[in-house]
Amino acid sequence: MKLGLCTIAFREKPLEEVIDIAADYGFDGVEIWGKAPHMPEAYNEEYVKKVRDLVLRKGLEVSAFGSYVNPLMPFYQKHFEDAFKIAKGLGTDLVRIWSAGGPSKSISPEDKRMIAFRLMSMVQWAQFHNLTLGLEMHNNNLTDSVGCILDLIENARSSRLKTYFQPLFRSDADDPLEAAEKLAPQIANVHAQNADANGKSCPIADGVVDYQRVVDLLSGYGYDGYLEVEFVHDDDKLVALQRDRDYLASLIGTITE
Repeated sequence: MKLGLCTIAFREKPLEEVIDIAADYGFDGVEIWGKAPHMPEAYNEEYVKKVRDLVLRKGLEVSAFGSYVNPLMPFYQKHFEDAFKIAKGLGTDLVRIWSAGGPSKSISPEDKRMIAFRLMSMVQWAQFHNLTLGLEMHNNNLTDSVGCILDLIENARSSRLKTYFQPLFRSDADDPLEAAEKLAPQIANVHAQNADANGKSCPIADGVVDYQRVVDLLSGYGYDGYLEVEFVHDDDKLVALQRDRDYLASLIGTITE
């Protein structure tokens, strides 16, 4: 497994500075946040190339493009095609996408069918262009439960649709370890997050989710992708980043062949 930093963790900083941080703190790659100021709203080929060149000069790779494309947005196909061009320009074949639709327990049947139908067309495009789509596992989206995620992947009938893994801290959310085990064969990327017993975000090592068990489980299924720090929680964000990075590195160090 490899260590990644999502540039959204430092959304207040210029992207060039965040890439420097990732290199200085010993990460292997960066997931580029798909919103300004890290990525302009309109596709800009020259800007994308500059970002890719900078990442490579720092000895990193782009682990994924963190887009906000979802099947229910207006002109979703155009936005998806732009995301595809950005990903290819950055040198990654993984695009994070969203399902939208609101909580899975209250989504309308019409929206659920529309999401599944449009995802199929997006996946067909991705398959043709050797691209992998990673569904964001997130509250207030159809992808807020393991069952719904697996239903969407099964419906797409393509290895080009995968999922991100991140624990969800709702009272009715799937147990994180059970979720990791059920989703493991379909996981394309991991956003390592944690929370305390009250659901408040906290350092990755200190929350209710045992990441040693998560890493051991995913390793057993052959996962060799990224463990990514998406957000850092402390007044001194660089100190927090070092702490989370070192903890994840220690977990990777326990993996045996």
